[in-house]
Formats: sequence, structure tokens, C-alpha cells
Amino acid sequence: MSYDEGTAFLGNWEFKKGCESKELYQGNLKIEKSGETYKCIWKADGGNTQKEYLGIGILVDNQLFVARFPIQTPGGGIGLYRPIGDLRSNSALWASTKDFNVLSSGIALREDSSESFDGSYKVRYFVKGTEINNFNLNITKKEHNELYSLTWAIEDKVVLHGIGMINNGEMALAWGEIEFECEVIILSMENENELRGKCALLSNNSITEEIYTKY
Repeated sequence: MSYDEGTAFLGNWEFKKGCESKELYQGNLKIEKSGETYKCIWKADGGNTQKEYLGIGILVDNQLFVARFPIQTPGGGIGLYRPIGDLRSNSALWASTKDFNVLSSGIALREDSSESFDGSYKVRYFVKGTEINNFNLNITKKEHNELYSLTWAIEDKVVLHGIGMINNGEMALAWGEIEFECEVIILSMENENELRGKCALLSNNSITEEIYTKY
């Protein structure tokens, strides 16, 4: 996994059209670098109200993987799983809205070897080389072939949930507390003035598209 400055993504962007993720019809997006991650703020006009969304992103191979949440969500994050070794393991890259400055790592292990991400895992997460949490992770394929639902449990109690989208054999995912919605977005640079996003909402079974122009 590689990441760099990604300066082409930075700045202010307008919606050409919205995603089906509820009321994102028109508005603007600001992307700024924050430590080792990217902070994204959406201000969207939906009907008679303006809604605000917070996102955190990581740059991998010239794509920006972003988790998006309603601004009032207390915490959540973005992640990336990549199969390694005998396909019983996934390496993890992740970041949380509770600390935009730090990009962290992890590993997910299961008994069965499979090219699919489906299964039950034991997960260990690290921040700056120090282990911080262990979870039981369950990944289940949704109706859409490229989408997966995820739950993280401690002693059989689910404490986090998320949505994953397959991209070039890896899984980009958004995660958060179970009371709140989350969405994963993969932003790609069409040219210096246009971004194109693939988005998946946890409560939905489809992938939709967003298009942004720079201003």
C-alpha cells in the first residue's frame, strides 16, 4: 500500500450531480490534508435544508478512499483490507475521525482460505506499532457482488458496523458506531478539474455515482 501528498485532490469542489445517499443533490466539497489522512467536508442542499457531512480519507494508488458520515456522528473511520499470504489473512490500513493525523495498521486472520472476503476473522489493530484493540470481525457479502457488510464484536456484543466495496481485489470500507449510518466512497481523478466517485451506503444494496468539478 502506498500513499503520497495527493495534492490534486485538495481544494474546493462542486457537485455536478448527487449520489442516491439521501439528500446529496447539489452542494460543495472541501478536501484538505490533515496529518496522514484527508479531511472532507460536504455542504449539501437537500430540499429546504442544508446538510453537512464529515469524511476521512486515505490515498492509495492515486485513489482517495473516503468514509462519509452525518456531521453529528461521534466517531467512525475509513479502512482498507488487502489479502495476503495464503488468503487466510488481510492486512489493514485504517484511520479514525477521532484523530485525523494518524494512519494506522492491523491484521485480520481466519481459519479458511478463500479468494472471497466472506468469513469470520480475529482482528488486531495497531496505532504507531502499539496494539490497541482485538475484535471478532464478520464479513458478509450483500446482494450486490461488489459490496459487503461488516460487524465488529467484543465478547459476542457487536460494537461497530460497516460497509465494504471491492476495488482492484481490495476492500475499501467505512465503519462506525451501530447507531449511525456510514458510507464508503472511492474518488478517482478524471482530470485536474473533475473527480468521479463510486459510493455505497450501509443501508443500501447499490453502488451509485457522484461527479465533482473544481472551482
